[in-house]
Amino acid sequence: MLEQAAKQIETMLLNREAFHPFPKYGEAGWDALPEEAKRVLVNRAELLAEKDWPALPATRYMDFVKNGDRSRYEAVYFERRIRLRCLTAAECVERKGRFLDAIIDGVWAVCEETTWAVPAHSAAFKPADQGLVDITRDRVTLDLFAAETGANLAWILYLIGDELNRACDAISRRVEYEIARRVTGPFLAFDDFWWMGLTDDRPVNNWNPWINENVISCALVAEKDEARRAAIVKKACVSAQRFLDNYAPDGGCDEGPSYFTVAGASLIDILEQLYLATDGQINLFGEPLIQNMANYIRRVHIADDWFVNFADAPAHLTGVAEEALLRLARRTGNDALRDFCRMRMARHRDRRPYRFLTHSYQCAFRALAALFDWDEAAYDGAKDVASLSGWFGGIQVAAARAKEDSFDGLFLAAKGGHNAESHNHNDVGNYVIYAGGKPALVDAGVGTYTKKTFSDRRYEIWTMQSGWHNTAVINGQDQKNGRDYAARDVEYSDDGKTMRLSLDMRDAYGPEADAVSYRRLFTFDRAEGRVTVHDDVTLSACREPVRLPLLCAEEPVIGQGEARIGALCLRFDPALFTASAEEKPLADDRLETGWGRKSLWRLTLTRTACAEKDGWTLEYDMGE
Repeated sequence: MLEQAAKQIETMLLNREAFHPFPKYGEAGWDALPEEAKRVLVNRAELLAEKDWPALPATRYMDFVKNGDRSRYEAVYFERRIRLRCLTAAECVERKGRFLDAIIDGVWAVCEETTWAVPAHSAAFKPADQGLVDITRDRVTLDLFAAETGANLAWILYLIGDELNRACDAISRRVEYEIARRVTGPFLAFDDFWWMGLTDDRPVNNWNPWINENVISCALVAEKDEARRAAIVKKACVSAQRFLDNYAPDGGCDEGPSYFTVAGASLIDILEQLYLATDGQINLFGEPLIQNMANYIRRVHIADDWFVNFADAPAHLTGVAEEALLRLARRTGNDALRDFCRMRMARHRDRRPYRFLTHSYQCAFRALAALFDWDEAAYDGAKDVASLSGWFGGIQVAAARAKEDSFDGLFLAAKGGHNAESHNHNDVGNYVIYAGGKPALVDAGVGTYTKKTFSDRRYEIWTMQSGWHNTAVINGQDQKNGRDYAARDVEYSDDGKTMRLSLDMRDAYGPEADAVSYRRLFTFDRAEGRVTVHDDVTLSACREPVRLPLLCAEEPVIGQGEARIGALCLRFDPALFTASAEEKPLADDRLETGWGRKSLWRLTLTRTACAEKDGWTLEYDMGE
């Protein structure tokens, strides 16, 4: 798909002067924006222009090596970039020159940064124990945010480059130099950045489309040499194809819905840029894989802002690139996706596109595209839409609800997969159940990223361990991490009345568990409004009774043979299990914000006897 497009880039690509996707400073498009947007942008910029640009001390960069902290440096790093975007947009709206000095200071400050790569990403090209980047020796790191920084500066030049040149033409030359030195130069010079996927067959993740999207922006608007410009876009297409090669035809995102916004959605942004930069000659929006990637996000939507959050994903998301998906839906006549996006946008009227320039740091191209594709009608009067079911065989994730286009009743999502997925948690056989659109049985998600999160100590973190997912503890053993620890013999069916997912999760535990088989069958009977989870277990030896950890959003109220978790009722055989509950303080800002509470609870069902051949059924409904 993209490799074929790459072969045509040289002949189809508009030259830099002809590429005009958005209005520039002084052009009518800025005046045509809604008054609300113009007012908010200017008011916000007035506050920002009065502040000094925050410093980025070397010791903050060193935090990551010294104590694993990412946030002190990144908070200031991203604040600088968000400020610049807002000030630039406000200057384009007002055109009085009030914000130009602040923009110049901000642009210069970013250009003066030793590296645009954040500390957590720079270790690949410097000694791991070295706190600072040594520019006399270390190779430039082209990471997610170096590429995003380059794209942000490139679009600032596109919008107000002439005004900056009137102040001092050294500014534009400096920006072009830094983009070439830190982004497009390394991109062309090297093939061994792991995220490119160009030197081996190792699967690539969100880094690939996320970076390639921004590299393409840098080339399209900041590269003056037309041959070099085409070469950059061509190589980005070849690299992005490696991302598509890893995707199953069903479009499932193994990194979860939050990373979809910079994985599948960034790939869609790439297609949008190619479409605009070739005057519509490269049009890949209707490809079946692209449509399935886009439809993934609506099929894992539960209710309100709740999404199926397997892997490193929060369950609560206020935005999933709806504006970009809505453009895709309109281009391809995808009415289901269009209605989903409109429903989401109508419920978040405060998230109008100007917020992408005032309070968030998503890709600059996407932010500008949303701003100039603003359709106020998309925020009004949308109907409720909810997919009845979804099955993503490539990642072995199933989702089902009681009734299509209704958030009443139960919602079930369950997974097989393996324990070396991108942003993996050890969670083969895990499942979540929501009742009446509210979380009941849940996946905790992921806490604030630290040095440990992406290190060999990752599975010391409780949110990554199977014992804190809705799986099983067999002979005292949790699941292990690695590609070999996987579900097998996975079977799925859904006839609209009953959904069934069956898998053997024995291999997820390794030989220490002495499991011959551990088959789990999920059944969602929509007519009865009931979910059952049936386990059949065969062990070569039973040294310890099986335990079933169940992570709950509410404190479970345990009765005889049942436990109530909010609106959800769990029923079990009291002769087979004893039940106990423990509070799990979240003690992490990201987790507490995502769940809107300080704690989750773990309900543990412990088998009353040890048996080499065993079986049981748990039933879930909404009670009386």
